[in-house]
Amino acid sequence: IVFYSEVEGNRDIYLIQAEGGGLTRLTNDPSIDSNPDWSADGKWIYFASDRSGEDQVWKMPSSGGEARQVTRRGGVMAFESPDGKVVYYTKSDGRSDVWKVPLGGGEETEVVASVARRSFAVVDKGIYFISVPSSSSDYLIQFLSFASGKINPVATIGKSWPFSLTVSPDGQSFLYS
Repeated sequence: IVFYSEVEGNRDIYLIQAEGGGLTRLTNDPSIDSNPDWSADGKWIYFASDRSGEDQVWKMPSSGGEARQVTRRGGVMAFESPDGKVVYYTKSDGRSDVWKVPLGGGEETEVVASVARRSFAVVDKGIYFISVPSSSSDYLIQFLSFASGKINPVATIGKSWPFSLTVSPDGQSFLYS
């Protein structure tokens, strides 16, 4: 289990075995490190850090080691694509857009506009996300299909400001806060 904590006075990334025990501090930088997530193959951990002077997405080996900067134009919450070729990320903790950058290097491009906070999940066939509605509308879970490029509504979730979203492996269940 990878998570961030301020238990030692600074916000850092930690790893603990799912069975308990074996707590390991992965980052030890005076910066603020947060929002960790695993790579598709489990060899890397992506996280947000302000160690370059502004929030960017970084990655480091899950066994520990030196972190490498992934984004150059901002980044807060990142998820690697299931095929391990692309990182999708938001640039703020509020209303944001989802961007992508190829892991082999390349241009950072916008993929989905107006996503609520960290509320998106990348799956094989696309991206589920909670869109920011107009002031009188409800929040919607929507799906961007990689194959067609089209966005379709999946579910209405009400007017409460959502914070995060995850999807079951079969795409049939959602968990959001």
